[in-house]
Amino acid sequence: MSCAKCERPFRHGTEDTITINRKTYHSDCLSCDKCSKPYDGSFTPDALDQEALCLECTQTEKTKSAKANQAKPAETKAAVTHCGGCGLPFNPDSRHITKRYNNREYHHNCLKCQSCQTLIEGEIYEDDKENKIYCTSCFKQRDQKSFQKQKQEKQQNQQKSVHFAEKLAETLNRDELAAYYRGELDRDDDLPPMEGGKPTGKIDYCAACMSPFHAGSRITQACDKEYHYECFRCEKCSQPINGNFTISPDGSKFKCGSCLRQNYNSSTKFCTECGSAIEPSVHRRIDFNGRSFHAECFTCAICRRRLDPSQTFLLHNDQPWCQQCEIDTKYCTVCAKPILSSGITYEGQEYHVECFKCSNCHKLLENEKLLCVHNGEPLCVKCNDELFAKRCYECKKIIPSSEGCTIAADKPYHEKCFVCAKCHRPIGTKTFYKGPRGFLCVNCA
Repeated sequence: MSCAKCERPFRHGTEDTITINRKTYHSDCLSCDKCSKPYDGSFTPDALDQEALCLECTQTEKTKSAKANQAKPAETKAAVTHCGGCGLPFNPDSRHITKRYNNREYHHNCLKCQSCQTLIEGEIYEDDKENKIYCTSCFKQRDQKSFQKQKQEKQQNQQKSVHFAEKLAETLNRDELAAYYRGELDRDDDLPPMEGGKPTGKIDYCAACMSPFHAGSRITQACDKEYHYECFRCEKCSQPINGNFTISPDGSKFKCGSCLRQNYNSSTKFCTECGSAIEPSVHRRIDFNGRSFHAECFTCAICRRRLDPSQTFLLHNDQPWCQQCEIDTKYCTVCAKPILSSGITYEGQEYHVECFKCSNCHKLLENEKLLCVHNGEPLCVKCNDELFAKRCYECKKIIPSSEGCTIAADKPYHEKCFVCAKCHRPIGTKTFYKGPRGFLCVNCA
């Protein structure tokens, strides 16, 4: 094991070490991540377990957090923290859009077709059984019947959403529409039905066209607002924005990274993470894997600690990881993505909670009291019985694993079906004898 700061190995028994935030340091290497004050015995982890802070910086961070919480509205949308494609966490400081589809959020470059692995720019289609997404061309070739069904459903849902928004717009302005969608205005029974019937609670809507989203909408998320993919466009080239962007002071107009670069000379470098120009006289630049970063933007994809290019780190899904996160992170047996929140260990295998399913019926197994396993794959009790349970030689029905079983002459029986051939009383698990007409209990033998 080596020091998280200098990367020199520890000489056990001869050097003082300190462990904080799951990282171990030489005592003389640890310093405050904010003010660089040497370790004085009073350091604490921050609220996210990402930085080691001295007492002064800890108090400062708590004060900032308290002020931020006071400024927040009473209700906020639950934050999605991990990408549905690569499984890595989102960087809250990144100036890249994120994409959402069927309540799963993705990095802008992770919404890919499961078959051809290209970014999906058109409609998205989903295999309901395998929970995988496909582009129009691949899904049409894969399942023509399901393709036609989903296409028709998308068109119907879109028509309902548009009709609903048009009816609202006859009497409400943009501010009133937003208040209506937030549930702050009374909802008229005369309005046309939305998908799923009369709306209740909050309604997710596009901040550009003010139409509600329907099931299957491709949603772009940027600056704490949501847009239809086709509505979030660059003000200069009018193309949908698919990577980083800049925003106008009033927050109403956006410019894509390609158009932004036209304002600079060809030698200017732009940060891959935040999208801003890297000014040589102002910023320290880090070049890595053919990309450029501000020094403060070059961080571990998991713990968000700054990385020093001179130290050892690894690359996953084109994103850098620090050595400690590489050591600590477990991977799901099913999807092979990192397990960054709660997980399940079963039969020596690691699973995401949402990936721990019956390998036959795909039911979630998290709350199941009794499980079975076959060839290393988990099964619910019902599927295990249907696929692998013994069948009673007498009644030919399945003998559930939860019930007792009697084996006689190498044949399985329900205990209630294993009866004496003479008195017809159940023998169960008691001693029995084999007679010319069948099995006999002790009393009849």
